[in-house]
Amino acid sequence: MKRKYAIFFALLLCCTLVLTSCSNPLTSIREFFNKDEQTAENPDATAAEQESLSEVSAAQPDNMRPVVMYYKDYDNLLVPVMRYVPKNELGIAKATLSALVYSAEAADDLKPTGLLPSLPMGTKINGAVIKDNGHAVVDFSKEFLTFSNQAAEQVGENAVVYTLTEFPNVKTVEIRVDGKTVAELPQGTKLDASMKRSEINLEATENKGDKLSKVMVYYQKKGKENYSYFVPVTKQVTGKNSAEAAMTALLEGPTADSGLVNPFPGGTKCLGVQVNNAVAYVNLSEEVKQLQGNLASERAAKKAISLTLGQFSEISKVQLFVNGSTVEDTDSIGANEFIDVPVFVNFYE
Repeated sequence: MKRKYAIFFALLLCCTLVLTSCSNPLTSIREFFNKDEQTAENPDATAAEQESLSEVSAAQPDNMRPVVMYYKDYDNLLVPVMRYVPKNELGIAKATLSALVYSAEAADDLKPTGLLPSLPMGTKINGAVIKDNGHAVVDFSKEFLTFSNQAAEQVGENAVVYTLTEFPNVKTVEIRVDGKTVAELPQGTKLDASMKRSEINLEATENKGDKLSKVMVYYQKKGKENYSYFVPVTKQVTGKNSAEAAMTALLEGPTADSGLVNPFPGGTKCLGVQVNNAVAYVNLSEEVKQLQGNLASERAAKKAISLTLGQFSEISKVQLFVNGSTVEDTDSIGANEFIDVPVFVNFYE
């Protein structure tokens, strides 16, 4: 049966706020908190009147469960994708990891997106156990040791760790092969007995002197045919890991050779971020208004921002300002709207 493929990049629009401009861009945001605090505390007041655009439009198939898998692209970047897997087949963890194993059928299934399975051909999942303390132990067959090079090994290892830790009851991951603990893979990738998420798609930096912390940002990438997807990138920033640091890193754009797309006009700056009652109020410079009229770029920019800020547990919604004010008579960047943090980065049915 012919399957329908779709990657949805959309955002849920909520509530309306009115904010006037002032000489200091962040002052007007502070004043808004004081004069209209009740509205900010209840941004979902009119949610029932809105059509949800961030949810999957197709109904969930019977006897299937949504899971997030980490595939790779042709540049060895890890890409999270929500897909459906059968319930009660092998166990949910085993079924999800099995979908990451390379095969002609799996590769053909993913071909339209430009993505590839992350694990070597022939790899079997002998067992997967999730302990009460959140530690997952997965046992692969010997084919897991047949990655072609160290880059593929590292991507495969991260794909396993990130895919398993998408389950809320998994905190750490241990990889075994045919029942035996493996400290190092054949191409040199070291494994730990208690691996956590760390540095997905890490962008190298030449800054070695300052005290650095890590933030995750999201950029779009064009796949095969008419498909595109969002990619998480770990950047190192000077000082504290914060919402404002993440926004600044996002607006700097990706490296030139990454193949990733920066949706923001050149010169766009973050003038400040304030978080209040789970809403991040983001103030952008005037250059961002160049996006108005380009719907695809506007959507990409909004999603890049909401995904990037969604890494902070205290943020569930975003509102954008331009030079401290909302933009009147527009549905574009800076409109009077709340943007929900998307539940899924990419979706593929």
